[in-house]
Amino acid sequence: MSAPLRCPPALFALTALFVLLGGCSVNGSYPDAIEPDAAKLRFVANTSNATLDYFDGAHCDGQTTGILNNMLLSDTARRVGMSVPAPKNAKGYLEVKLKPGEQVYLRTNMNSGYAVCGKGFNFQPEANAEYEVTFRSDNKYCITRLQRLQRIDGKDVRTPMPILKNDFPACAGRSPLFPKTYADTPHRLELMNRVIEKSLVVTVKTDPSKDKIERYTPEKLDSLIAERKAKLGFEMPPDYWTLYRENLKAFGDEMAQKKPQTMERYKAEYQTRLRQLKDEQLEQWSQPKTADSKPEKAETDLDVAMMLEYFQIGNGVTFETVSHHLERMAQMDERYGVCARFADCWKRN
Repeated sequence: MSAPLRCPPALFALTALFVLLGGCSVNGSYPDAIEPDAAKLRFVANTSNATLDYFDGAHCDGQTTGILNNMLLSDTARRVGMSVPAPKNAKGYLEVKLKPGEQVYLRTNMNSGYAVCGKGFNFQPEANAEYEVTFRSDNKYCITRLQRLQRIDGKDVRTPMPILKNDFPACAGRSPLFPKTYADTPHRLELMNRVIEKSLVVTVKTDPSKDKIERYTPEKLDSLIAERKAKLGFEMPPDYWTLYRENLKAFGDEMAQKKPQTMERYKAEYQTRLRQLKDEQLEQWSQPKTADSKPEKAETDLDVAMMLEYFQIGNGVTFETVSHHLERMAQMDERYGVCARFADCWKRN
């Protein structure tokens, strides 16, 4: 089999529309890892012209893994024999092998002709592990989801994992996607923290008067369980309801941590962007605001961009928390055979 032709990942989805002219392989330019303990990853896309790009220290311009859901091309048929099957509602998917234990950067992309959307994130696969990246879009957002796949007691288990975008030193300054950054020092960290503490998000979102953390009270848990019992219409053992209560409480506790988690990831992303600035610019941006001072346009633009990023991060945290809750509940109903008797049992998406 001849080696696949290569094309830049940023142009891959668009070029696929003109594959006869562009010459890009629908199987992409990324070759599967050959290690015997390689990790396996499935990319599931329910949006058009979807691609998953791969970056490491030797490929800072990226490699493509194939294209999915293109109206002119058949989906890539890349498969690596994963033990957990693809979701039944998958519009299209591909599978690749990854070298274990190595920090890489993955990026989802879609090009609908009127919009381009995607998400980049750091990822370090474990040896012999299986993962799944799902990518979907609606009218306002495109959502990337990462899960660990396992077969436990003969059942497929999907465990949500956080999508984290951090510095990628292996490629810093070597491509437009990874601009040059400056090393952290105690002084630079202090300056960056000052800039972040002045930001619109921190100013508004850390106001104690606006904090409203709600967890499920015992009375609320009793009410939810009573409502579920009425819907089931048949008896379940006490330990089922004990687990049901524990799962609800865990969900409430995790949702109560949404704001702190969102703020933590927001500050990390802000630091990632500020590492591109020289000391002099950080010094200037970190100065306290006064009635006479006027921030640079670049500072204002970054602040506004990070306000939008905060809400995207918050949506991601909520999505992960809800997904984790649904997975726990689905495992519970599978374990107790609820789905065999009740059509509206908890099920995985």
